[in-house]
Order: sequence, then C-alpha cells, then structure tokens
Amino acid sequence: MEQNFLDFFNRSGTRITLKLALIFFLVIILLIPRAMIMELVTERKSLSSSVTREVSDGWGGDQTFTGPVLVIPYQKWTDQEDKSRPKIMTKQELIIFPDSTDMNGTLDTETKHRSIYDVLLYRTSVACSGTFTLPDPAVTKIQPSNLLTDEAYVVMGLSDVRGISEKIRFSWEENPITFSPGMENISFNFLSKSQAGTADSQPAAAKNISSGLKSPVVLSLDKKTYRFAGNINFRGSGSLNFAPLARTTTVTVSSSHPDPVFSGSFLPEHKVSSSGFNATWKVLEYNRSIPEFTTEQQTVTVSDATFGVTVKNILDHYSKTERSGKYMILFIGLTFLVVLITETVLKIRVHIFQYLLIGIALAVFFTLLLSISEFLGFDKAYLIAASATVLQIFLYSLGMFKNRKSSLLLLALLVSLFAYIYQLIRLENTALLAGSVGLFVIVTATMYITRKVRWLESGSGEVEP
Repeated sequence: MEQNFLDFFNRSGTRITLKLALIFFLVIILLIPRAMIMELVTERKSLSSSVTREVSDGWGGDQTFTGPVLVIPYQKWTDQEDKSRPKIMTKQELIIFPDSTDMNGTLDTETKHRSIYDVLLYRTSVACSGTFTLPDPAVTKIQPSNLLTDEAYVVMGLSDVRGISEKIRFSWEENPITFSPGMENISFNFLSKSQAGTADSQPAAAKNISSGLKSPVVLSLDKKTYRFAGNINFRGSGSLNFAPLARTTTVTVSSSHPDPVFSGSFLPEHKVSSSGFNATWKVLEYNRSIPEFTTEQQTVTVSDATFGVTVKNILDHYSKTERSGKYMILFIGLTFLVVLITETVLKIRVHIFQYLLIGIALAVFFTLLLSISEFLGFDKAYLIAASATVLQIFLYSLGMFKNRKSSLLLLALLVSLFAYIYQLIRLENTALLAGSVGLFVIVTATMYITRKVRWLESGSGEVEP
C-alpha cells in the first residue's frame, strides 16, 4: 500500500500536476505584491496631483469664462401691508444676456518643474465680441423711468481671477472701458449634470462662479443695440471652459497641444494632429435653457451648458505604470508557462522556489519602472527596467536550465513578452483587440508545442517522436 502511494507520487504525470497546482498557488500569492505596487502607484500619483494643485494655486486653476453680461439696476416699488402708507422702493438688477458672442482663443501650454514632478499649464488669449439688445419693457414689466441707466455695468465671470496676466482691453460702442475686480453681488451658478437629470458630470470649475470683473457702461433708452469687443489674457491649468450665455455663442480655440480632451455639454467640430488642434463650438438658444434676461435675483442659475477642453497628458507615466501593473499576472503567468514547458519538454527539474524568485524579479520590475519613470519618463524607464529584468532572469536561467539553448529561448520569449506588453500599454482604442489576439496566438503556440507531450501516460512528460 505504501509502495503504491510512493509510486503514485513518483509518476511524472503526478509531479507535473502537483507542479501546476503549486505554480497556480504561487501566482495567487504574487497578487499580494501586485496590490502593494498598485497602491504605491496610487500614492505617488496622489502626491503628483497635490504638487499640481500647489503650482496651480499660484498660477491659475481650472478656468471657466462667461463672457460679458449686461446689468441694469432698477427701482422696484412694493406696497406695504398698510395700503395707506407709501410704497417701499428697493433696488433690483435686470440682467441681460447677449444676443451674440464670438470668442476666438489661442491656447499655449508650458511645463513647470517642481521637485521631480512636471506640471502642465496653459496661457490663453481670448478675443471676444458681440451685441446686446435691450428687451422690450412690455416683456420685462419694468417701466423705462425706473431703469437706472446711469448705474449700468457689464460683468464677466472668470472662475480664477488669479490667472489674469495682462491688462484687459475692452470697448463698448467703440469707446474703451476699464474693468475692475469683482462682480458686485452677481454670481453664476451652473447646475451639474446630476442636478439637471443627466448622467455625465459637469467640469468642476463650472459649478459656481462668484469671481470676475466689472466695468460701468453708458446706456441710453433711445438706443436698443450695443456692441462690445475686447481681449482678455489669462492663465490656467487643467481645463478651459466657456459658458454659452448668448442667444448665439461661437467659440474657436486653437493650440499646439496635441492631446486635447473635449468635455462638457457640447462637442466641437475639430481637427487634431501631432502639431496641435483647432476646435469650434456653436451653441444656439435652442440648445440650452437660458433666458434672454432675468430679474430680481443676483445669483444667475443657468443650465449644465458649459463646454471646453482639458489640457493634460492623456497617458502620463503614472497612468502608464498603472496600466502595466494590470498586466503583471500576464507577465508572471506567461513567464512561468515558458519555464514549465522547457522543464517538461527537456526533462529539467526546476524547483518551485526558483519559480518564486522569477516571480519576485518580475514584481520588482514594476517598482523599478515606477521609480525610474519619475526621473526619466515612462519610455526610457521601461527600456531600462525591462532590460535589467530580462538580463537578470536570463543569467539565472543559465544555471537553472544548464542548457544555453533553453536559456536563449527564454531570453527571446521574455524580450517578445516585454515588447508585446509595451505596445499594449501605448495603444488606446485597440488595446483590447491587440491583447485578445496576442493571447490567442500565445495559447495556440502553447497547444502546438505541447501537442505531443504524454501527460497522463506511463512515462508522461515525454514527447512523442
């Protein structure tokens, strides 16, 4: 009985089955360092984000620009409870949105260095022009005599006025006007997508704008239409958004930045190339629920209508390292598969501890990749870390296999594996397709190589002639 038990465990088929079970268990165990590495990537990414916020605090954060809005204070007379007493006068604001607004902006990016981190920032220059038409008193229900036209002013909302970098030059009816900080008590409240009952989230910078600029203007009740034009330069980081407050809003943005991310409620007509992008939005009054004017409120609540472009590196080295970490089990599993097939076909005994060392070497590759990429960028870091890891495993396999051809085969397969994973990381839209096809080819090749291995027969592990 004892002899039969020993014979069972001495069979090649049994040993291979147990080896497969141990390798599977080892792969599961190596999920622990994978989780630790992914947590480390998240921590370093969070630290990078905090540095970006620190730099943005002194430069300018996400920017949302509303363009000019006309405000005309007016007198409102209200009856008291005692009708015999005189009416009470309060001052309200008639807020008029433009008939049309045309914005033409250029966006130039630059990189600031803080410690080992790079922060992508931008400067923008927006040429803005358009017209206002005073609404009919029959519609506003405000008597013309109650309008305080001598106190009229225009306001422009800008979410982070710290980013204003040059003197603002604007004209009203071709006469220059001077803007000063502040918007009195006027503010713009942009409903988020969730508040508006839709699924997507609104850019954070567009939730509320209570900072901006104000300038007095000259009005006459004898004139209904007024023109404005000017230029504003400001800095920012992250996103550049616009609010389509006019009945017709046209915005054009051009930049040399090659990786724009268009966001918000409206997508532009655009052209993107390696030399930059050009995008044009046109939003009509039918496309958003913003009235021609509003009264009796100083907080202007408008719909989820902002749109714009986000300036960032789509695949920074943290994102790429995180993506590569997701392939860690594929790295380990395919490397173990190569070693196991070599062990089986060439009848070489490889101890499970040697598998463990190879798995640890592959895990260390990701920490090397993360740390080096913070200094040299992802591409150079991947080349250095992959070369060091492949060379390490190759030299180890020379003593493990005691067969140069097997070690050279392992070297070729490792180089192919690392090159294959690198291409998967760089791909965006076709990564799933390339990964699926690659895995299919790998499985097919494994089936072909092991097709003549007699796994369960006496003397299993041998290859048929």
